This record gives sequence, C-alpha cells and structure tokens, in this order.
Amino acid sequence: LINGDKEDETCLRKYRKRCMQDMHQRLSFGPKYGYLSELQSGEQFLEAIEKERKTTTIIVHIYEDGVKGCDLLNSSLSCLAPEYCMVRLCKIKASHTGA
Repeated sequence: LINGDKEDETCLRKYRKRCMQDMHQRLSFGPKYGYLSELQSGEQFLEAIEKERKTTTIIVHIYEDGVKGCDLLNSSLSCLAPEYCMVRLCKIKASHTGA
C-alpha cells in the first residue's frame, strides 16, 4: 500500500504539472500588448473594440486633460500595462470620441 501511495502521488504530481503547462500555454497564446495606447478618434475607438479578438480583454479609459482623477488613472494604467500584457489598455480623450 505504501508503494502504491507513492506511485499515486507521483502520477498526481505529473498530472498537475501537465495541467499547469497547458494552462500557461493557453494564457500565453494570442496578442501581447504591454503598453497604454492612445486612440485618436471615434473611428479608432470603434475599430479597437470591433476588430479585436473576442477572447481579448480591452479596457478603454475615456479621459479629459486637466482632470486629476483622469491623470492618475492614465498613470496607473501605464504602470500596469507591462504586467498585464494580455489585456489591451487604451485611452481616448472624451472630446475625440465624436460623442
């Protein structure tokens, strides 16, 4: 029984390792960004959302210059972008959206 338990534990460890490798490959597949991109127009905004892969997470910050909270969020997104390279982070000035 003790020998069987060790074999089971070894098989379980191998299975976990394979599952972790598979999950890592799935998460690593796809486009990588790693930066905060500036959208210049409402057309670019729509294109960024509509033409991106359905599996890609997109965060768009609609901001205006001189607003303290907007400046802080843009700075935070720039810092976070390299850590979350699988997420597309964008910003667009509210007056450029055409709304």
